[in-house]
Amino acid sequence: MATNNTESNKIVGSKVKIVPVAETFREEVKTKLNYLKSNGIDAPLLVGILANNDPSAVQYSEWTRKTLESDGFRYELRTISDPIDVERELTKANDDPNVHGIIVYYPIFGQVESFSGASQDDYLRDSISHTKDVEGLCHSYRTNLYRNVRYLDYPTNTKKCLLPCTALSVVKILESLCYDTSLPAGRKMSGKIVTIINRSEIVGRPLAAMLANDGAEVYSIDINSIYLFRDGRLHTCNSDTTVEECVKRSQVVITGVPTEKYKLPTQWIQEGTVIVNVSSHKNVNVDDILQIPNVRYVHQVGKVTVAMLERNLMRLFDNFHHPDRVHDHDDAIALRKEEKNWYGNPIQLYTALAVTTLLFVQFTRRN
Repeated sequence: MATNNTESNKIVGSKVKIVPVAETFREEVKTKLNYLKSNGIDAPLLVGILANNDPSAVQYSEWTRKTLESDGFRYELRTISDPIDVERELTKANDDPNVHGIIVYYPIFGQVESFSGASQDDYLRDSISHTKDVEGLCHSYRTNLYRNVRYLDYPTNTKKCLLPCTALSVVKILESLCYDTSLPAGRKMSGKIVTIINRSEIVGRPLAAMLANDGAEVYSIDINSIYLFRDGRLHTCNSDTTVEECVKRSQVVITGVPTEKYKLPTQWIQEGTVIVNVSSHKNVNVDDILQIPNVRYVHQVGKVTVAMLERNLMRLFDNFHHPDRVHDHDDAIALRKEEKNWYGNPIQLYTALAVTTLLFVQFTRRN
């Protein structure tokens, strides 16, 4: 409960500064970019595709451009006047070896039903090649996340999977606030209960899986249902389970309701709770929650999200587009062709066997 305003020594909540979190990762990628430059390798190129006038999407595209260019990446925005042409532009970027990452600024069609699937936007997300999907939202990365598969090339394990940028930004912020670094990987959120009021494919659903994979118990809340992620499994909550109960049990509450009308009731928030707002609208009454002792409030995650975008772009480049990786891939293809030609030619195969047999016979006679 909030303390009395007349108390001179009251303990109140605070806003969390996320810039230091973002800067840590930006410095990391800038170091890698400088290494590429020193070896005569061009910086990775990210192509953004914008086909709407949504203010949040336009603002995010501008943030992306400014940050990437400031840190040394290359960025190209392709504005599409007719949304129906987005798929063609995606295919073009997928097939272009000079493009190392692709980001589409949603919504384009929204959740309107589509001949191609549940929605055209979902279809577009799955149309981006996993070698260029900087947001980590395509089918390959999503399914690996939900199965807690962390590498693309098991058992070699040299290519880490990508994770959705916004969800990953929340995890990195929470790592700086409430992860227990003394515990092993996959258990650093053990003992923590989290409520996420959002179950979109972009934020809420992957974030619930990521925090559960790190050991937390996660209540995933949507308009019509509440699920609990625990111990790598999804559980359906009892029909009488309420959002209020979930929030009151939680040490971490994440809100992502895309409307200005929604406000999380302040009386549900307990002392010491970490609150993260990922919506473009404020889902809490800020002045009220900051009166609750030891509450830590993250009012936006955009700067860390862009830093995760840079991190993902660099990972795509390292996994698939770095000249060394490309040369290794080309050499492997050439070797497989050579092996196929060799074993596929019966005359060559017969000759090799005959020569080997003669040499073996001569060696046996001498001994």
